[in-house]
Amino acid sequence: MIQFFRKIRQNLLSERKTGKYLKYAIGEIVLVVIGILIALQINNWNEDKKDLQRAHRVLTNLSEEIRQDSTYFENVYNAEKDIFLHGAEQLFKLHSNELNSTEIDSIGTSFRLACFTPAIKSLNNAYNELMASNLLSHLNSESLKYNLKEYYSQIDFLISYSEQSHQLSNDLIYELAQYYEVVPVKLGSAREISKFSGAAESDFTTKYDLEPFRNNRSLNPKLYDMIDIHKDRLGGLEILRELSIKIQEGILLELKKRQKTQ
Repeated sequence: MIQFFRKIRQNLLSERKTGKYLKYAIGEIVLVVIGILIALQINNWNEDKKDLQRAHRVLTNLSEEIRQDSTYFENVYNAEKDIFLHGAEQLFKLHSNELNSTEIDSIGTSFRLACFTPAIKSLNNAYNELMASNLLSHLNSESLKYNLKEYYSQIDFLISYSEQSHQLSNDLIYELAQYYEVVPVKLGSAREISKFSGAAESDFTTKYDLEPFRNNRSLNPKLYDMIDIHKDRLGGLEILRELSIKIQEGILLELKKRQKTQ
């Protein structure tokens, strides 16, 4: 093909047809430019297709990660509400003389677990890939982009909030430990403790010193703050639950649109 065009140029020059030669040369340049532009456009189409395929894969992985997150967060929510918040509220009432030791559901659970806060953690590999590769810009739904950012920002906030409240909960755990003692029911059980072979809880009993516990008025605001911490975390988990539902719906619509265009 190159030799063919070269022969035409040589013939035009040998026949001294300079005007035609210039027109031909310009035409040849235009053809080359058009060819380059077409090649670039084809390359761009191929790259866009790869990006779309990658975005489809990442969205599918993202949906699965959020599904797993939702299962974990639901377990955390139920434990926090039914065990840890409940224990903190019972302990607060016990300290305020609103309840006596016989009225409380489980005094041992309240003392041991009122200050416990389960870890907030999530899977974010797919979201990180979405952000790092700029695939987020390929999403058609602005609401999906917004909900994704809100979802992971809320997780970061809950992690930060939990870390900030750890000092209070840890200090309260040590302070509450002054008012109860776990002892073996039988003296022979002491040997089992040293072996730590998973001795049954029935082998032990707990003694509580409730009078000094109630007399320590500085515990009142601390126990109240602990209740607030549990409620704040529950509120954050409820927001995550709502966002995860919206995100899953958004991802499903996004994937359906992509299937129609492919």
